Amino acid sequence: MMARVAAMCISLAIILAPVSGCFSESQQISKVPPENLEVSPPILIGGVLQSVEFTSSSAMSVHVPYLVREGVSEFFSNGTTLVFDGASTKTIEMIAPPNIGSAYFLLGNEGSLLGPEISPIRESNQSWDDLFESESFVQGPYSWLEHPVVRENRSGYSIEEGSMHGTGMIDGLSAFEWLEEFADPETGYNERWGPFTLYDANYMRAVDYLQGYMAGMGWDAQIHRYWISDFSYAVNVCGYKTGEVYPDEWLVLGAHLDVAEPGTLPGGGTRIGAHDNGAGVALVLEAGKGLIQFDHRRTVAICLWSNEENGYDGVDRWIDNIPQGVTITNYLNADAVGTNWPGYYTLVVDCIPNEEDELGDQWEMIRMLEWVGVQNNDISDALQLGREIFHEEGYASMKDVDSSDQKRQSISVHDSDRGRSDYERIADQLGVVSVDWGSLTGGSDCYHANCDTVETMVDMMVTDNGTGVQNLVESFDLISWWMFSAAMVLDETPIYDF
Repeated sequence: MMARVAAMCISLAIILAPVSGCFSESQQISKVPPENLEVSPPILIGGVLQSVEFTSSSAMSVHVPYLVREGVSEFFSNGTTLVFDGASTKTIEMIAPPNIGSAYFLLGNEGSLLGPEISPIRESNQSWDDLFESESFVQGPYSWLEHPVVRENRSGYSIEEGSMHGTGMIDGLSAFEWLEEFADPETGYNERWGPFTLYDANYMRAVDYLQGYMAGMGWDAQIHRYWISDFSYAVNVCGYKTGEVYPDEWLVLGAHLDVAEPGTLPGGGTRIGAHDNGAGVALVLEAGKGLIQFDHRRTVAICLWSNEENGYDGVDRWIDNIPQGVTITNYLNADAVGTNWPGYYTLVVDCIPNEEDELGDQWEMIRMLEWVGVQNNDISDALQLGREIFHEEGYASMKDVDSSDQKRQSISVHDSDRGRSDYERIADQLGVVSVDWGSLTGGSDCYHANCDTVETMVDMMVTDNGTGVQNLVESFDLISWWMFSAAMVLDETPIYDF
């Protein structure tokens, strides 16, 4: 119980206001030597759930800042603190970071992580390495242990083909391969215009396929058909997994399934819509592949919406038909995403509702997302650059202007009043804190145009040190893991709009 309380305290410190933690010599507490703790196995596997054994040779507290499942618990927590009163061994299940070569554990004297001075905790967009080099940490009471993590490459693929992000419980290469098949102009599920007529055969073919795909993963997959008028309707496909503790509280992930119909501005419409929004569908399904493997406190739903391009009818009708007594806790969305970091376009992560187009309204969500992103990926520099761009150049410079010639690799997590996809409807109508992962739209020549293909996305992602496929797979890996991890944290502790 004490370990669980400690985890809650540290998580709160992480999400809210990190403390710099300066200590005078009189306050200095002797640090625990890292060699007093042994971690097994000697090398952790990145991106999988595994049992990890901690053996102490002295009394100490060990903070594990990753998704963990302790003892007989069936649910995950966003970190935990293990308290050793002497030489002993404790075992937990944890998910080691998929895209960082080390796991980091904070060490303190017995009980030191349980008191009010839970510091220093790193800033949400700061790397562990930067924290450990900071004066506040050096002067503070904690030491740290770095433990190696290795993520296996996908066999049969080269690095240029995305092998480095092709293994684990979810992976970017699988999402990329799924999108290639789904958006194939000859055999894929294209021309998803609507449905806004009595029967749209191409759209319904895609919906039937996706219902089967979700059901095959283990979701309770349902097709929802809503009449809009005497001659038009909206059709969504959703998968549900009932929560074990709060079944009437729903955490939802979503992406729109339809594509811009002929005549849509600015590009005149598209047959394929790989970027907008086949990629979003692929990443929600990939995150869903990880979420379905575990029980959750709250009901989790993954929904693919219709009619986003012509009026948001799909998400609006779903909102209208939420069962009585059910509340939506948070919503995570992916729309027009993938052509971004590690390429030369900004990955834009919007958090709404928002009152003013500046950072401030949703700091709790922003900090949680940054924290989770840095835990899994080496992106602290990109996050700091993204915040700088948002403040100095504004939202339009990231979404509406092609600035790839600057070759800046940035990620911006912010609250903005420019929600422009299904997440805006859930935030506005239900007052639910909602998030969208997206990238360049208005500044792309292929936005709502027939050149919105997988091949175009690959071409956009070529950089000086990586192929287009390699970078696009890494982008897909980053975002699918980010959505999965954020959902796991929000299942434990929803973030509400105060």
